[in-house]
Amino acid sequence: MRQIPILMYHWFREEGAESTSLSPQLEITPRLFERQMRYLHGKGYRTVSLDQALAPKERRRLPDRPIVISFDDGTLDFWEHARPALARHDFTATLFVVTGKVGGESDWDHALGEPARPLMNWEQIEELHEAGFEIGSHTETHRPLIELPDEQARGELVRSRETLFERLGVAPNLLAYPRGFYYARHKRLARESGYWAACSVILGWRDLKRSDDYELKRMTIKGNESMLKFKARLALARRVRYEGRGFDPRPDEPSRSEAEGTTA
Repeated sequence: MRQIPILMYHWFREEGAESTSLSPQLEITPRLFERQMRYLHGKGYRTVSLDQALAPKERRRLPDRPIVISFDDGTLDFWEHARPALARHDFTATLFVVTGKVGGESDWDHALGEPARPLMNWEQIEELHEAGFEIGSHTETHRPLIELPDEQARGELVRSRETLFERLGVAPNLLAYPRGFYYARHKRLARESGYWAACSVILGWRDLKRSDDYELKRMTIKGNESMLKFKARLALARRVRYEGRGFDPRPDEPSRSEAEGTTA
């Protein structure tokens, strides 16, 4: 069956500002984001949470053209730019936050030369949760799971989930792998840690052929591309094949995200 399209965003860059990022394609201007949201709304798309999108068919109550809009990291520019733009179109989003860094900066790639960005604080995240935004885990510190012993990786997943439960009163069902890096065993760890699903990234044509609950394929929306390319990416996101099974029982091989991921 076809997966409900899942779009992935990261950060904003002010109009006319020069990027200092190692991954400038992950920055989008407020004006372009507004154009994209206006286009989606005009085409009849309506946002749903990942929980809604993954619910069994008999329990799902979905609009005619459902779509999931997701943001990674929980940077302050989401609050400043995405939140009002989404509200203008009666949209919501799924946010994956780094719980051990909330209220601070995204300094996890500073040693690589990536500038640190201000992050939202807990009051803002709680307000978003109350307003109907879905809050998921991006682990506790954003360290790539593949660089950690399994028990440390498990701790990243468990502590982040516990923190979100303490702050929001609801344990998150959803995880986004930091940088999209994971092995098959991390899918098992996510399941064992209480997550119902985990998100990865579409990197090539073959990623359109298989998506499952612990490897949900998201389409990266690039801020340096035209509206025509945005429409093409949206069309591809609608073609992802969803298999719906739990974890990957295959040998513990590196994912494509591990081989080709970015610093995000």
